[in-house]
Amino acid sequence: MVDYHTHTVLSDGKNSHEEMVKAAIEKGLDEIGFSDHVCIKPVTWAMNAVDIPVMSNQIQQIQEKFQDKIKVRFGMEMDYFPGREAELRDIINSVPADYVIGSVHFIGDWNFDSDKSLYGKWSNDHLYAIYFDLVNQAAASGLFDVIGHLDIIKKFQVYPESDQSGLFEETIRILAKNNMVVELNTGGADRPCGEFTPGRMLLELCFKHNVEVTLGSDAHQQEQVARHYKTAVELLKDIGYTEIVTFDKRRRQKIRL
Repeated sequence: MVDYHTHTVLSDGKNSHEEMVKAAIEKGLDEIGFSDHVCIKPVTWAMNAVDIPVMSNQIQQIQEKFQDKIKVRFGMEMDYFPGREAELRDIINSVPADYVIGSVHFIGDWNFDSDKSLYGKWSNDHLYAIYFDLVNQAAASGLFDVIGHLDIIKKFQVYPESDQSGLFEETIRILAKNNMVVELNTGGADRPCGEFTPGRMLLELCFKHNVEVTLGSDAHQQEQVARHYKTAVELLKDIGYTEIVTFDKRRRQKIRL
């Protein structure tokens, strides 16, 4: 089993790489992937550009130290911004990443993931249309291996006013067309929405359109590594998934659930 979505003190996590690795070993994981935030907007919760070589060096040291006990993968969670793909690509190409998670936390300059102030500016239906259009652009950009917490727009219990099945299906079709992997982010269960991201309906659409999945806890401290995994695996199996994706130098492999 793997956990590909974790954060350390380099971004907004509470623990070091070594502390997170030890937690993963204790929980019996085969792999842990570090995915500290990289954001080209100046924010307090992501690494600065000068931190990226530090991250590379620390992950390499941890890989060597624990190579006999667990596989340590080099990942990044990178914020997508339309029109700035060249900047994002330069950063990605500067590191020996095993995988890159593309996430949308911003609509324009608004970080809807932490700032509630603009909820209500648009109808929720329109907000969902804006958000999923950004996800679609991220998927089509060719920058990322994984789309992070696909429906994080629901985080603060913000849901559409009307049926958005067509919008969701369009997004999953675009993900499939661009051969994207979707993470089942178990951290959503501990957010106000109280549900994995994505939820069951979107996972069922992913399965319908042959979109592959991987697993991540979005752990920001060692106690959260692999949280809610038993429930997550049961959900994936119930939908019909028998495998999840792993990564090595941006090449995919599969392991059975």
